[in-house]
Amino acid sequence: MSIDSLIVSSIMTHDVKTEKEDQNIMAACKVMNDNNIGCVIIVKIQNKEKLPVGIITERDILRILGKLTLDLLKPLSSFMSKPIITIQSNASVREAIQIMNFNRIRRLVVVNSKNKMLGIITEKDIFKEISKGQTLISSFIGENYPPEYREVYARFTDYMFDLLPKL
Repeated sequence: MSIDSLIVSSIMTHDVKTEKEDQNIMAACKVMNDNNIGCVIIVKIQNKEKLPVGIITERDILRILGKLTLDLLKPLSSFMSKPIITIQSNASVREAIQIMNFNRIRRLVVVNSKNKMLGIITEKDIFKEISKGQTLISSFIGENYPPEYREVYARFTDYMFDLLPKL
């Protein structure tokens, strides 16, 4: 198996934590804290469907809190990163890595052909799966990626070192 044959839907997280766009930043922080996660997908409810419209990450919250004139009661729609960047559930992990790298992000909302949210895939999910087998590691590391992939390789190396027993 290679990162070309590994499909996004096979390693994505199905239970996506969301918050409505009219909620405030404290609601997003609570969801992240309660679930020990690094992001919340911001949704708009339309015809009883949750449509992803943005994302709030830990980094976004740090930037928000760094502003001294911040109104914490403003709706999430005024803080979220948008438009949301998605990937089709049948796409390969290689495609996910390329989209993340190109957009300088670490998370993608996974959607079906009708753009219905099915899950989320993170860079950490990908690294965890790649680290499970020598074939996937070789497939990932053995590639001749252009220089702009250095940051991804560096984060993967950090991830692998974190797996080693502490001396």
